[in-house]
Amino acid sequence: MASASTIWDEGVNGDLSSNRSAPTNLNLAVGTNSLFATTNSTDIDYVHFHLSAGMSLESINFMAWTGSDQKGFIGVQAGSTFTEPPTGTNVANLLGYAHFGPGVNVIGQDILPSIGQGAGSIGFSGALTGSDYTFWLNQTNPSPQSYQLDFVTRAVPEPVSFIALLGASLFIKRKRKA
Repeated sequence: MASASTIWDEGVNGDLSSNRSAPTNLNLAVGTNSLFATTNSTDIDYVHFHLSAGMSLESINFMAWTGSDQKGFIGVQAGSTFTEPPTGTNVANLLGYAHFGPGVNVIGQDILPSIGQGAGSIGFSGALTGSDYTFWLNQTNPSPQSYQLDFVTRAVPEPVSFIALLGASLFIKRKRKA
């Protein structure tokens, strides 16, 4: 059964890492994983998510925003660190990126497709599978902007081989004849 939980709340857990080489490490559970954070021009957030085997990141839903500016930035790279600096970034080294916030999205909107279409990035479509992704979250406005993003995952069924299916169907056929 899918669950919903808060995986990080800066008001409770403290500030997310501002070090791209040592991002805050979080494990996503199957279901909705809510992230509550605040950022501004001097507070860059880096967070590394580990997906267990058999999981996929299906969506990143924009759920809330408080602040005078209307958009922030999110970028993603595969791996457990973020290799690109916040200035002089080569977007060709990003898996994807996008702007998010009330000036760009409606509450509840899935921003994962937009991230995968970041111009000049490696790009992707659909869910993210694999094990490790690091996200960069930033706001260039000097005043604080608070947001909530829900990272939604699901368990991906193990592929069933043709031979296993054939064996199971022969077994069932024999049982019916007996």
